[in-house]
Amino acid sequence: MPAKKSKKKSQLYTPDFWEMMTPAKQHLFALGFLFILPLFLYHASVIGGQQYMGHDVLQWRAGAESLMQHQEEFDETAHWAANMFSGMPATTISHPPQISNLDNTLLRALQFIYPAAEMWILLAGAYLMFILMGFRSISAVFGAIIIGFTTYIPIIIGAGHNAKFLAYIYIPWLYVGYFLFTRAKFNRWAAFFIFALALTLHLRAYHPQVTYFFLFPLGTLFLYDLVKAIRSESSKPFLVQTAWLAGAAAVAVMVSIQLYWSTFEYSSFSMRGGSELAGTDGLAREYAFAWSQGWGELLTLLIPGAYGGSELYWGPKTFTSGPHYFGAMAFLFFVIGALKSNHKLKWIFLGPGIATLLFSLGEHFGALNNLMFDYFPLFDKFRVPEMWLMITVFCFSVPAVMGLDWVMDQVKESNKNTWRKPLYVSAAVALMAIFAGFQLLSFEKAGERARLAQQIASQSQVAPDDPRVSQTVSRILQTEFLPAREDLATGDTIRFAVLFLIGAGILWGMGIRKIPLSAGGIALCVLLAYDLISVDSRYLSERSLVDQNLSREAMIERQERPIDRFIAENIRSDEGWPYRVLPFLDNAFNNATPSYFYPSAGGYSGAKLGYYQDLIDEAIFSGSSGLNNGVLSMLNVKFVSHMQPIRLPGLEVVYQEEIGSVLENIHVLPKAYFVDSVEVLDDQPSVLSQISDDFNPAEIAFTAQELSQPVRRDTTAIAEITDYNANFISVNIYREEPGFLVLGEIWYPPGWSATLNGEEIEIVRTNYVLRGFEIPAGQHTLEMRLEPVWYKTGNTLAMIGTLLLFGSGFAGGFIAYRRREENESFGEDSSDT
Repeated sequence: MPAKKSKKKSQLYTPDFWEMMTPAKQHLFALGFLFILPLFLYHASVIGGQQYMGHDVLQWRAGAESLMQHQEEFDETAHWAANMFSGMPATTISHPPQISNLDNTLLRALQFIYPAAEMWILLAGAYLMFILMGFRSISAVFGAIIIGFTTYIPIIIGAGHNAKFLAYIYIPWLYVGYFLFTRAKFNRWAAFFIFALALTLHLRAYHPQVTYFFLFPLGTLFLYDLVKAIRSESSKPFLVQTAWLAGAAAVAVMVSIQLYWSTFEYSSFSMRGGSELAGTDGLAREYAFAWSQGWGELLTLLIPGAYGGSELYWGPKTFTSGPHYFGAMAFLFFVIGALKSNHKLKWIFLGPGIATLLFSLGEHFGALNNLMFDYFPLFDKFRVPEMWLMITVFCFSVPAVMGLDWVMDQVKESNKNTWRKPLYVSAAVALMAIFAGFQLLSFEKAGERARLAQQIASQSQVAPDDPRVSQTVSRILQTEFLPAREDLATGDTIRFAVLFLIGAGILWGMGIRKIPLSAGGIALCVLLAYDLISVDSRYLSERSLVDQNLSREAMIERQERPIDRFIAENIRSDEGWPYRVLPFLDNAFNNATPSYFYPSAGGYSGAKLGYYQDLIDEAIFSGSSGLNNGVLSMLNVKFVSHMQPIRLPGLEVVYQEEIGSVLENIHVLPKAYFVDSVEVLDDQPSVLSQISDDFNPAEIAFTAQELSQPVRRDTTAIAEITDYNANFISVNIYREEPGFLVLGEIWYPPGWSATLNGEEIEIVRTNYVLRGFEIPAGQHTLEMRLEPVWYKTGNTLAMIGTLLLFGSGFAGGFIAYRRREENESFGEDSSDT
């Protein structure tokens, strides 16, 4: 009998060293471990004297040059960017200065260690999110590592997608605020402050696509709680909580109102608002579905190098820097969690994770995504379906944490067999992935042979179907591309198999009580961190690392060439305003760098004006010569840079060097000019069609709006620009006959007003993209001012919102202080009695 009793006692679980700690100590050690991890990946910026300055950061700085020049010269915020795409609203490039908050004070002060401080915010938020969901501290660390070190994060940091990264780091904190309201007995004012602050900082990071994408899992959670409240017939508490959340959201929106008010104002004019020419109100489907994830490419969630990456990429997208790697350890416990966890929120994260994974397939899963594109609100406003995987990995991290927590529960409860079956299932799925990595990949990009054949044939001046070309292509593929791709995929497949086996071995050791429970959990966290960080380091572009002391301006100015200096020295008119340049030498419509040195008719933006995109697509490269001189002239394009000194009507070579040439447009028109006649057409597409043919913009203008008076030719007419800046343009005018003035500035109604001698007049949309004015005979002063309604009113609302935000934080702190005093006082009274 005593022997049996002893045997039974030996089966009981004994708390280990970690579980013997107080929760406070556990949290301290867990957060300390998480805060150390970014130093392994981003040490170059923390202790290496370097900084990340990716491509998009430099593109932004180049595009913002005219705004900064205006601020410096006039001591006011510029609302119009004159140096890209012939002019566009400033908010498409850079928003006005925001009222002080943590993002533009504390984080700006810590910019020298970017992105370490931001990673600490992300990891702390993710850890606390999992703690509030009821998971162990070790499991919470496991989940925070997945969220913080999925490979997409260092990729966007290296590329300079700072807004996307900053918007992402506050997402866990939104869940923290939500859970504090709905699942924790917490000071409501403090919860209000945390949720409102997290949403404020997220919205101020200003990446609407991240916000929209994460509304899917956040909205799913809210709907689940709403349905649960209705079914339990206890909806009143939930409605109260919802009211508090809505109030916090309202405060966050007030603080960031300028950003989104201006976006809403601009959206219908943006290329994301559709095309008049195509008759759409969203992005073109082909453009929106570019960068769709391939079905087979989903394997990169487990085997990062399966489809290459960067120069070795061979998948269906045009190119990609790297995968959305989930991790071998994460996958192991994801399968277990998906199969076995009974956590109430499992499907609230698993469901959106699966949905967003399918959304990432874009054109490769048209049955779903075409339906969403056509009917779901705002789905057609965003591009790059691959980006949905950012949400997929975030959501899938939750079942992975559930899996680890479930296994630890089973071990504690001495359920020796329950964890084995899901482990076997996970292993079976892993074997399928390993088989695919070894046997099912071709390593040849679709259409790659044809493209190589075309390049080789062009270089060798032979036909692409020449047998020698085919032989050369096969040799290049077999000796250069395919072996490198296969080596990467094979190496990562073996790597996945080894890490999975190690993780499964640790799990097995925990299950049979050979490895202490917490020690095993910590080992799994370390293995997960090693797995993700080692893969991350491959895709964190070293090319984006520069000396800590270098400014963005210095980096751009290093790219200046003699050809740029020539253009900059000759770009200004006699009236002081600058002409424009069409920089074919520098990828004109996908590069903002030239606009740092001089105003460009091109630039770099994913949200340029929709009708300007129509002009690029239909009119600039039209006409008998292939380059529409009439359109260039009306846009004030004086110079065209090109690799070759091409000969086209109206263009003369005025500068030449080894890298390229500058051609001068001898027909370029001044900023303000009168036309001899105006032709009124039925609609704007008809106007675009007219200017797409050879036409003389100095003689005729086209509009789709009826005029109030006839236009007469007047050889004595004068139009002289006297003031020209981002927010104000003034023109002195003299005419003996009624006429029509064309201004070589892009038509954009919101915020712009025009007066003639102090009386408001209409700005007529002219030549599809320009501004026109009916001018009576006489001497006049035409003035145009840009005063966006959202700017002043929005600033007032932002100030009020900021006061409410930090006022709620003060209220929360005061209430917590009073409660602590009351508790201490109660304790003293109790001891006296």
